[in-house]
Amino acid sequence: MPNPEDAFQRLDNIPLPVRRADEEHHRILREVPFSRHLNPTNARQARRDFIAGRRASPPFTYEPLTQADDLLRRLDAVDPPRDHPAGALVGRCIDGTRTMIRALRDRTAAAFHAMAEAGGWFPDDDLLALRFPEGPPETQPLDVPARTLIAGLRRALADRGMDDWQVVEDRVMSARVLVDGAKQILRVNPDSRFRRRDLRRLVVHEIDVHAWRTRNGRAQPLHCFATGLPGSLATEEGLAMQAEHRAGLASPGVLQRQVDVVHAIAHARHAGFREVHDALEARLGPGLAWGITLRIKRGLAHPERPGVYAKDSVYLRGWRDVGKWLDAGGDIRRLYVGKVGLDDPVDEWLDQGWLQPGTLPPVWAAPPR
Repeated sequence: MPNPEDAFQRLDNIPLPVRRADEEHHRILREVPFSRHLNPTNARQARRDFIAGRRASPPFTYEPLTQADDLLRRLDAVDPPRDHPAGALVGRCIDGTRTMIRALRDRTAAAFHAMAEAGGWFPDDDLLALRFPEGPPETQPLDVPARTLIAGLRRALADRGMDDWQVVEDRVMSARVLVDGAKQILRVNPDSRFRRRDLRRLVVHEIDVHAWRTRNGRAQPLHCFATGLPGSLATEEGLAMQAEHRAGLASPGVLQRQVDVVHAIAHARHAGFREVHDALEARLGPGLAWGITLRIKRGLAHPERPGVYAKDSVYLRGWRDVGKWLDAGGDIRRLYVGKVGLDDPVDEWLDQGWLQPGTLPPVWAAPPR
């Protein structure tokens, strides 16, 4: 693994105001569990009420981000000089966090729209035109309890020498598993069930991509390489999906499900929860309809109105773009210097000696299946 001390030796090349901004931004990401403010605290009960009462939308409740204005003031106080390349990079990271804080403070469709525009999350026509075979029916039951997955993730972290990472239970999640890189935590919803395949698939997805890129990013001169450069999210999730495919662990029909997600995102920009949910239920059944609609309407104060949390479009776009890049001969090692995107000038940064190469995880270091 790269030596973090090497990164500190290169900090002299970065102006002090930029380093201070990067430090404060990272401090905020470590302090605030933003996912706990994005996801409903009562998702299971809200679903029961929604189904039973034929409401326009589930009666979601959220943990309020009461410190939002203070967080924005803290970021404003350290805004870096944008005329320096590192300052522009850190500044764009800070801008992205600002839009997220405002969205979680205001919970309006306009604030979520601004966050999607800044992140480039709205699906374009080319993405909406994609189609894939449904694939064979799923044969593995959801019969693996969360405690079994948690034990497996902890073993995988230990096997990879990642002893400074934790796996914790967290019920305030719409996903079953997520990586909080700033805190070096894998969060697992203890109420979730998993398929046998997931015991290996989620190691590849969550550890060999998300956690590993975070670890390599910590060896670079700025914290934002560990928490994510602007525009890196699609590369992050696309790489994770490509890694699942390489390992022979991708779920049947996963690509067509992501097509369903991007179409639901486009629909939700102009429709409320009930309309989106019922359209999905007619095609996909109640389970998938609820899961997709929850993910793209979460966080909004009025999910019964038009408006969308569009982040989930990055999975399909990332799969497409990372796949094309790899097929064209892209060097996978360039994506493991940290949480960078396909458009970042990684080769230039490496040639300048500003970054150092990262190590590869088992899924990429081993021959493909």
